[in-house]
Amino acid sequence: MVFAPHRPRHQPGYMWALVAFLSLAGLWGWHRSAQSVAEAAQLLDGIAAVVNDEIITIGEVHDAMAIELEKLRLQHSGLTLQEKTQALFRRMLQPLIDVHLQFERGRKLGLRVDEEDVAYHMNKLKEQNGISDEQLQQILHNQGLTLERYQEQIRREVLVRKTVNVEVRSRLVILDTELQEAYREQKERYRVAGRLTVSHILFLASSHASAQQEASAKQKAEAVLQQIRRGGDFAELARQYSEGPSAEHGGLLGTFRTGELLPAIEEAAAALQPGEISDVVRTQVGWHIVRVEDKKAGAYRPFEEVKEAIKAELSRAKMGEKYRQWLESLRQRAYITILYEG
Repeated sequence: MVFAPHRPRHQPGYMWALVAFLSLAGLWGWHRSAQSVAEAAQLLDGIAAVVNDEIITIGEVHDAMAIELEKLRLQHSGLTLQEKTQALFRRMLQPLIDVHLQFERGRKLGLRVDEEDVAYHMNKLKEQNGISDEQLQQILHNQGLTLERYQEQIRREVLVRKTVNVEVRSRLVILDTELQEAYREQKERYRVAGRLTVSHILFLASSHASAQQEASAKQKAEAVLQQIRRGGDFAELARQYSEGPSAEHGGLLGTFRTGELLPAIEEAAAALQPGEISDVVRTQVGWHIVRVEDKKAGAYRPFEEVKEAIKAELSRAKMGEKYRQWLESLRQRAYITILYEG
């Protein structure tokens, strides 16, 4: 890989040597034939980088950084803006180089993008955004793009995607043993929390209640508890005595996952089986009599149920790493000359 520094225009020896080299190599534009030295000299200042047999223009980089540059201009000025603009230019240049490398690789593999591919992605874009052909053309016009140029961008993006699929994605292998190991290592992620369906009878007494109020609430709770234990109907007694909003539903609070109930109520309920009733329980709200209506223990989702989700996650991780390695190999084999860095 070759990185050539940008040099000032007043070095004619350097300029003419580079123009001669680029002209001989046929590097102007997208597969243009060699041009005259005069034309090449005019274009030289517009070249940001040479990637094998193609160029990236300064204008291409400026197009890629337009949105971020506008944000910078709103936030900074002077020398700070200049420094951040240069840094942004360099940051945007590398992805453009990478796209060129992948595009070129796709062409060498003989991959093609037909008009049906382009039409499919154009239609998908319009459907997703609910816009017509006329609206799309207006949007492109506002961004300084022609329809033909945008179609060419799609064509390149699709070819790059096909190249990555052939060179990287199709070669990914996820073994069943890897899936099982990932399941074992991350088993807690697949825990299904236990569920409790509970009812209660509440006697209000805040944490700031007086000693008399506290004693009175507790006394009423214990009296009702004794009625229940002598065979009284829990739901009826809840309707009659409970001071909570669940009274009209016979005390039914609902179904809760672990951690969703007040800790004291959850602790009491955890020790009960369906149909059993707790002693009186104190919370910051008051005194409760708790009954468990239904109880489902926590469990783990079985491997077969989560296997595909694990596979998708492992594939993404492997894909990212393999893609980085593959892209780096393209860079190492390429001839890259950076002429302008903002």
